[in-house]
Amino acid sequence: MVTGPAQGQELTASDWFDKGNALYDLGDYTEAIQCYGEAIRIDPQLVDVWYNKGLAYYHQGDYTEAIKCYDEVIRINPQYIEAWSDKGVALDDLGDYAEAIKCYDEAIGINPQHADAWNNKGLALYGLGNYIEAIKCYDEVIRIDPRYAKAWLNKGVALYNQGDYTETIKCYDETIRIDPQYAPAWSNKGYALKALGRTSEANTTYARARELGYCYDEKG
Repeated sequence: MVTGPAQGQELTASDWFDKGNALYDLGDYTEAIQCYGEAIRIDPQLVDVWYNKGLAYYHQGDYTEAIKCYDEVIRINPQYIEAWSDKGVALDDLGDYAEAIKCYDEAIGINPQHADAWNNKGLALYGLGNYIEAIKCYDEVIRIDPRYAKAWLNKGVALYNQGDYTETIKCYDETIRIDPQYAPAWSNKGYALKALGRTSEANTTYARARELGYCYDEKG
């Protein structure tokens, strides 16, 4: 339970924010949210408090409340890029890919080099079944940061769904080159190899995925 100040003392908004952040770092999101609420009660314009409150709600799985907090951030500061990006992520988790894409576009409009926003836009487009446009987004990520392993992986997944298994394997190879311990890339490469009839090679990559502790379905 969050306790108030001792008699004769009054916590400032900054004090409540710091206390909320400490609880957030401990994973106590419920108590953190209460502290952020106290800070906001004192000063409703504290944009970082609203943002962190949104993060806490997100970690609790309350995406709707998280979005409300991000909306407050954006109302106060429309250039707060992470609020746009994280609002998109929350909308993704609610399955509202079209609205998520609008948020990522806002983030990209503020900073066209925002690799995470491009990657997340790709994931949202993938969720809509638009693999071609998703791949274009992943290509933007890779242009910005050629070592962004997840973008290579995600591009491979989109290519796989287009039936382009040879290009898929190239993407997974890049992922593995960047991060040899990235187990999903080994497993997914196995699926692509198997689709090409290269069963022996597929079994080798499945074995490596197992060594890395990855569980998968070889029927994939």
